[in-house]
Amino acid sequence: MSAEEPLLYERVARLVEAQIASGALRGNERIPSVRSMSRTAKVSISTVVQAYLHLENIGLIEARPQSGFYVRPPTRASVPPPRPKVSRSRRPTSIAAETLDTCREALARPDILQLNGAFTSPTLYPNQRLNNLIREVLRDHPAHAGECLLPPGHEELRRQVAKRMTFAGAPADPAHVVITSGTMDAITMSLQVLCKAGDTVLVESPTYFGVLQVVEYLGLKVVEVPNHTSTGIDVDAVRNIARTTRLAAAVLMPNFNNPTGSVTPDDAKREIVSILSAAEVPIIEDDIYGDLHYGNTRPTSLRAYDDAGLVISCGSVSKTIALGYRIGWAVSPQFHTDIARAKFFSSVACPTLQQLVLARYYGSGGYDRYLRRVRTTLAANSQSAVDAIIRYFPPGTRVARPSGGIVLWIELPAGVDGVELFRTALASRIGIAPGLVFSAKADYRNYIRISCGMLWTPTIERAIEKLGRLVAGIAKAA
Repeated sequence: MSAEEPLLYERVARLVEAQIASGALRGNERIPSVRSMSRTAKVSISTVVQAYLHLENIGLIEARPQSGFYVRPPTRASVPPPRPKVSRSRRPTSIAAETLDTCREALARPDILQLNGAFTSPTLYPNQRLNNLIREVLRDHPAHAGECLLPPGHEELRRQVAKRMTFAGAPADPAHVVITSGTMDAITMSLQVLCKAGDTVLVESPTYFGVLQVVEYLGLKVVEVPNHTSTGIDVDAVRNIARTTRLAAAVLMPNFNNPTGSVTPDDAKREIVSILSAAEVPIIEDDIYGDLHYGNTRPTSLRAYDDAGLVISCGSVSKTIALGYRIGWAVSPQFHTDIARAKFFSSVACPTLQQLVLARYYGSGGYDRYLRRVRTTLAANSQSAVDAIIRYFPPGTRVARPSGGIVLWIELPAGVDGVELFRTALASRIGIAPGLVFSAKADYRNYIRISCGMLWTPTIERAIEKLGRLVAGIAKAA
């Protein structure tokens, strides 16, 4: 890029901004193509692309696949975020088991639009690069099928994971990294190491339903603290619970909580770690979405504020690189030996081929450049989905506006049952996740979670429009 290039792209961007401001270009209207603008403004195609990406990043335009760039329609700024529920301690039950089974079955159905899954579009993964690396590994390790990388796992992969922790403000020793079969495997083994049947675990409300299922399976009890869409984990609630309840552990998702999408601010993270460390309560941090921030800076890990070694940070490649590889990790200076032992006893080891491929992928460079592209796409998807929800859902709807991750948390108008909507939507071949599965008490009955990880297409917009009509119909009947 020449020294004059920024001035050129800014000139093109100001030209489009002026047309939008004057009304010459209106919401949902297609702006000039890249080639057309290149000829009109007498600049290079790369300059126009840079200008359009800038306009997209500041929310003035949006890219639509196989169609071009369009003026982003105005949103109703008055639509508020979803509200948290007042929580109380209670052992989780199987109240939502049938719904969970239906949710799981829906994820496997090829005939529905998968707005119910918390994953990115398969086309966003670095598939070609991974396939090339597989061929390299097969050439260099022809006997890999006979190699078993026992816990804590492949040394080079652990070194790469430790290096990546620096970006979260929490540098790690590779010796403290244990390779697992995904994030939930890491969380499950951490709970097994820290807890015994009957112990109480602190969780957020709402929280990922997989955590609640594991807690129930292990015979544990939960106490819930609110997670606010705008401010994350409720620090005062954590303080009150720590004073009154004997906790064996806490399972928290401070960075892009699933389902609220919230980020807990750094000061609150520091305070939470301080409160629970003073009570000698280990924290299991689910940081699976940490790399998928829409802004310039990755949010910090709870381990950045951990002086007592009580935070176990868990993550995986499932949301960023390869959903099907099922490779994750647990990072802990104090509990890594126990977690490695638990991994060996539970499943012996993680697949060899995937570990070798991922170690090469991280080590070969390009991951951060790839992530920037993915984050830009996800940010645009999220904004397009929020705009569509505001446009098509009836009054009384509330929607979160996350700054990262791949899910949207929606509060439906009073009287609209999320489970009824879930089942009705399935009949229309649209998958969503009903809110009650994200609470140990089956709260959030008039909430749903949808994915914004899919590439935005007219098909997805029509699906959201259909959901809005279904919500309106249920609300009218109620």
